[in-house]
Order: sequence, then C-alpha cells, then structure tokens
Amino acid sequence: MAISYSQLQTYGRCPRQYEYGYIKKLPRRISAPESFGSSVHNTLKKWGDREMEGRKQKAASSKQLHLFTDSEPADFCPLTSDFLLELWHSSFIVEGYETRVEADMARLRGEQVMRFFFDWWRKEERTVLCIEKGFSLTINGTQISGRFDRIEQTERGLKVIDFKTSAVKPQEKVDADLQLSVYALACAEIFELPCAELSFLFLGEEGAMEVCTERTPGHLKDASKQILNMEQNIESGNFHPTPSRDVCRSCPYKGVCDVAAV
Repeated sequence: MAISYSQLQTYGRCPRQYEYGYIKKLPRRISAPESFGSSVHNTLKKWGDREMEGRKQKAASSKQLHLFTDSEPADFCPLTSDFLLELWHSSFIVEGYETRVEADMARLRGEQVMRFFFDWWRKEERTVLCIEKGFSLTINGTQISGRFDRIEQTERGLKVIDFKTSAVKPQEKVDADLQLSVYALACAEIFELPCAELSFLFLGEEGAMEVCTERTPGHLKDASKQILNMEQNIESGNFHPTPSRDVCRSCPYKGVCDVAAV
C-alpha cells in the first residue's frame, strides 16, 4: 500500500473525513486557515532556498581572487526582515477568503508572523541542508511519502523543523506526535544519519514558539505499530467517524456529514 503522511494524518483526525476526501473524493474549497498556512509555507520555502543559495555563492566566491575584499557577490541579496516581507507579499494566496477585507486582514497578520519568524531565525547561526524536500520510506510494507519543511545541520546532528500556523501544542503532545516520528524514520533512511532533534515551530500573532522533542528507538517502534494499525483499518474499509467539536469545526465536509459536532 502507498499512502502519504497527510492521508494518515486525515485518517487519524477522523476516518470519515478520510473517506470523504480520498475514497469518495468529494470536492471542497480551500479554507482561509489552509490558505494562510500555504502562504506561510511558500514564503519560508523561498526564504530557505535563498539561504542555501547565499551559502553556495559565498563558498564559490571565496575561491575568487577579487573576493579577498569584504565585498559581497554582485547578485547577493541580504537576508533581512524587509526582504522576508517582500517574499510574504509575493507569496500570499487570496483564495479561500470570503471577502477582500478578510484577505487583507490575513495579509497584514502575516506581516507580523514573518517578523516573529525573522526574530526566531536570527537568534543563531543556521546551516540549512534542505527545504521542502520530499521523501518516501517503507514501514511494515506500507510506502509512506511526505515532505520535510526544513532540515538544519547542528553540532548534535540533524534537526527537522516543521512549520505550523495552528495553535501551539503542549510538550506532551509534541513528544507523542506521529508526524515527527515519521520524520525521524525518514531521516535515518534518507540521510543514513540519526535525527538528533525534531521541532514544531508554531507561527502565530503572539509570536514564534518552538517546541522541541526527540525520538528513541522505542518511540519509533510504537510509531510503526500505529501506522500498521491505520493501514489495516483503511484496507478493511473502517471509516467510522470520530466527531468532536474541534475536529468537526475545521472539517471541510461538515456540511454533508450527518454526525458533525457543529
């Protein structure tokens, strides 16, 4: 069986939402929170790409005789807060908002989010290995595909950072999060290096909050069991709904589901 992590995540949220989206393939509109999250991810991808380009430019330029001065390469673009805001405005997606006013408010809100990200980013020297890198790995015969938002090389080893525009999760939920366990498994398979640290970077109007965690072999074994259990339930057609106010409120199919808790 081949499945994406986003599909597993949807099934874990509510099996009926999975059925509507991936089995029955019911059409749906992108929501305002999804649109905002995509805008943030697109912006930070461009920012990370520019980080990596800048490092390559400097490495190549250091071999040039004319760069024994303090000048930067001619096409080097400084990574500043203003440049990040430019990326934000060029990446902003208007689809998903009910009105132009709502979209304009989200655009302004995003400016503050980008400032918070920049303050977090400049706290330390960073070495980025990859941005928005896709991966595929096999767990218990199930092929799982996904994508890393950002991986940095630190003194301790690899650090996986995933951007979130949702509410901050408490430490205990981050410690048990299946998505981060899948990232740790993928790191070991793709880079043949252990993942020293994993984090969710929550980006909101109140700031940039990073919640870090690690995974032991025991955690990864438990994650493999969770994935196997979900895969078996999907294969058997078990799409029994698990409604709750929090889940149903953001479900794109709440208008057609007969047990929606909203």
